[in-house]
Amino acid sequence: MIKMSLKNKILEYFRLMRPQGAAQTASILFLGSLIMGLRDLTLLFILFIIGFMSHIHGFVLNDYADIEVDKRSYELEKKPLVSGLISKKHALAIVIITACIGYALTIVFFFSIPALLLLSIAAILSGIYNFYGKKILGSEFIISAGLAVFCLFGASTVSLDFTNIVYIISLILFVEGIFIHVVEGGLKDVDHDYLAKAKTLPTMMGVRVKGGKLILTNKFTAVAYILKITFFVLIILLGFQSEINLWFSDQYILLAIVILLMILVILTFYKFLYIPTFDRSKMKKLYAALNAATLALIFVMLLPIIEIEFILLLLLLPITWYTCFNFVLYGKPLQPRV
Repeated sequence: MIKMSLKNKILEYFRLMRPQGAAQTASILFLGSLIMGLRDLTLLFILFIIGFMSHIHGFVLNDYADIEVDKRSYELEKKPLVSGLISKKHALAIVIITACIGYALTIVFFFSIPALLLLSIAAILSGIYNFYGKKILGSEFIISAGLAVFCLFGASTVSLDFTNIVYIISLILFVEGIFIHVVEGGLKDVDHDYLAKAKTLPTMMGVRVKGGKLILTNKFTAVAYILKITFFVLIILLGFQSEINLWFSDQYILLAIVILLMILVILTFYKFLYIPTFDRSKMKKLYAALNAATLALIFVMLLPIIEIEFILLLLLLPITWYTCFNFVLYGKPLQPRV
């Protein structure tokens, strides 16, 4: 076993927990609760902690379940569990502790049977994906359903009388979750998934890396376009809701910003999908930019019903949190070692 200083040991534990994306996970809960009218800063902070715990729980469990697959990629050999710097026993302890904290906070501050049920469904779906995601074809739909349910859980902490906007946002998260796991995550991991014969949609559709080049198939490309088109259809539908009423209003500045963000999403999507060579570092930067533009578009669409200070929180917190933690953990603001 390699000996490390206490500082380096702590860094490895944080790298295992991947806290840089925790604010983005928490923003899913914020979305549901803010749409339903929650404005209490203390309760929003509690939701952030629940989201933070859920994020750590999910990603540590994912690394725990994927350790053998990850060992097949030389680019992942420095991950804490793959390298052996952190034991599987300690990783499992983190999974259990974070789950207990999340449930305890929910019971104390947001207790209701439906809320606990929705949180449990999201956790179960996440667990199924983590353990069987690369063994069950189409498992990307499972984890994406978990994201949608997670948003409904956030909304349920305020009221169970969900609005149409909550349902549309949940559907957007479902579609975007599929895109993230099938297209972004699928392409990022396709080199070792293909070698490990993992049953992911990209590998089953024939996507592979050959001679350092990323080989896409017509089927996979079609799926990527269908998912993005569906996302934009839901965004347009969101703008037609009476509470938002964006497309036929006189909110010209907001409309211009939305259109610009749509164009940015399309351009970043195209650049990511047609990257000429398999370059994991470049791909991670591109999908981070694509996700940021996508989230910005969703949040800006909600300006008519959510005050600008909360929209700014939703916009800036995930990005600031992400870059700061990446810099501390990896020395680079936009290149995590995952």
